[in-house]
Amino acid sequence: MYGIPSVGWICAGLTGLGLTLGFAPFSQPLAGWLALIPLAYYGVRERPKLRESFLLGWFAGVTHFLTTFSWLISVTVAGWMVLCVYMAIYPALWFVLWVQFARGDTERMTSGWNICHVVLGASAWVVTEWLRGIVFSGFGWNGLGVSQGSLLLLAQVAELGGVSILSWVVAFGGLTLTLTARRFELEIRGSQKWKPRWDFTAGVLVLGVTMVYGSRAVLRPQENPVVTLSYAAIQPAVPQDPWRSAKMVKVAEELTRWSEIALVAHAPVDLLVWPESLAGTGWREEPAFQAAVQKVRRLGARSLLAGSLDIRGPETFNSAVLFTGAEGNPVQVYDKSHLVIMGEYVPLAGTFPWLRKMVPPGGDLTAGKEPGILELVGSGVRIAPLICFEDSMARVVRRAAKKLPHLLVNLTNDAWFGKSAGARQHLENARFRAIETRLPLLRATNDGVTALINPRGVLVSELCGPESRSVQEPGFLAGELDLTEPRETFYVQWGEWPVWGSMLLVALGIWMSRKVA
Repeated sequence: MYGIPSVGWICAGLTGLGLTLGFAPFSQPLAGWLALIPLAYYGVRERPKLRESFLLGWFAGVTHFLTTFSWLISVTVAGWMVLCVYMAIYPALWFVLWVQFARGDTERMTSGWNICHVVLGASAWVVTEWLRGIVFSGFGWNGLGVSQGSLLLLAQVAELGGVSILSWVVAFGGLTLTLTARRFELEIRGSQKWKPRWDFTAGVLVLGVTMVYGSRAVLRPQENPVVTLSYAAIQPAVPQDPWRSAKMVKVAEELTRWSEIALVAHAPVDLLVWPESLAGTGWREEPAFQAAVQKVRRLGARSLLAGSLDIRGPETFNSAVLFTGAEGNPVQVYDKSHLVIMGEYVPLAGTFPWLRKMVPPGGDLTAGKEPGILELVGSGVRIAPLICFEDSMARVVRRAAKKLPHLLVNLTNDAWFGKSAGARQHLENARFRAIETRLPLLRATNDGVTALINPRGVLVSELCGPESRSVQEPGFLAGELDLTEPRETFYVQWGEWPVWGSMLLVALGIWMSRKVA
C-alpha cells in the first residue's frame, strides 16, 4: 500500500501498540524501552523516502493514540478520532527525522556515528513530544517518560528536567538497542568487522547515571516539617453524562453526606476538598451549594476547597473556590488557566462552528489569566489548586510552583470515562508533578482516582472500596500531612531545558545531514 512493503506497516503497527502497553491499563515500563525498536530498525535498514517515512510514522502514531486514548469514546467518538489523527503527526515528524539522520551507507556502522544518531533520534523524540503538548493548547498526556513512573529510581530525574529528560533517556536506550541489533546483523553477515561496541556502552552509562541519581534522591533525608495539615478529600461518585449536566441539588446532597461522614470521624480538619464542578451551574447562583458549604464548615471544616463553575457576566470559568476563616470572609477563587482541547476549548470553532457539535455542550469556557495560590487562614498554608487535567500539564504546575506553595491540590472529575483507563492514566501523568516540584499532591476526584502522592512520586494512599477494591466507589480519603518549606527545584527554576537543548541538536543534525547529502 502506497508503495510501502507490508513489513513496514507491521513494524509501524508494532511500535504503536508497544507504546500503548507502557500506559494504563497495561502500565508496563519495559514497553517504553522496546516500543520504538520495530519502526526505528525498519528505518535504518530500509531508509524509506520522505513520503513513506511520514506515512509510517503517522500510522504508528494513529495506532498508538487510538488505542491508548480509547477512553475518549465515552465522551465523543468524533472528537477522539479527530484528536488522534491530528496527534499522529508528531510521531510522523519524528520518524522522518530519524531516517534523515541516518548515514548514507546502509552496510557500515561505527560506534561514534551510532552515538550521534541515537542522541539526535532521542532529541527529535523529545522535541516532537513537546510540540504535541503545546500546539492548539496541547494534549501532552502519556509522554514516553510517563511509562516509567512506577520505577522510582528512574523517575526521580524528572526534578532536573521534567518528563522530557526521562523521555530522552528512554528513547536513547531504545534507539541504542535498535542500532546495536542492526550492527549485529551486519557483523554476522560479514558486511563489517566485529569491533568494541562503545555505542552500547554509552546507552548503559546513561541508564546507570540516571539510576544512581534516582537512588540518591530516594535516600535523601526529608526536611523537617514546618506545619502538619489535617485533610479530607471527598469522592461523591455522582453519575455523569457528558451531554447532560447533573442537578446541583443532587450534587450538594452527595457532597454533604460524605463530608458529614468524614467529619464525624476526623473533625476538625484543616482542609476539606471537594472535586471539580459536577453540575452545569455556578456556585453563586445555587442556594443548595451554598447551604452545603455552610453546613460542612460548621461541622468542622476549617477551610473548604470546592470545584464549581463561576459565571461572571457573559463569561463562565471552571474554578476552585476556597472558603476559609470566619464565616463571611471573602472567598478566594482560582480560575482554571489551561482549558482542555475538544472538551472546554474547541480550536477554530469561530471559523468552523460545526466543530462545536463534536463535543458536549459547554465546550467553550473562559480561561483564567494565571496560576493562583490560595492561603488557608490561620495556618498560613499555601496551596496551588489544579483543576481537571492541569495536574498533567507540567508547564502549568511549574508556573504555580514558582510561587512556592506548600501543597498541590487537584480537583477533577473523570467520571465521564467510566471504567476505562482514563482515570488511571490521569494519575500516572499527575504523579510526575510531585517529583518535578518536590511537593505533595492531593487529588479529590468524583469517582477516582482520589489519592495522595508524596514529593518522591510515591502513591501514599488511594481511595478504593474495601471489598471491591474499585477506585470508583464513593467515600473519602483523610489523614495528616507533614509539609516542609517549599523550594524551587532545578526543573522549576530552569523549566524545559532538555527541550531547548534537543532543539539545538536537531537543528544541528538537520544541517549535518544536508551537508552530507
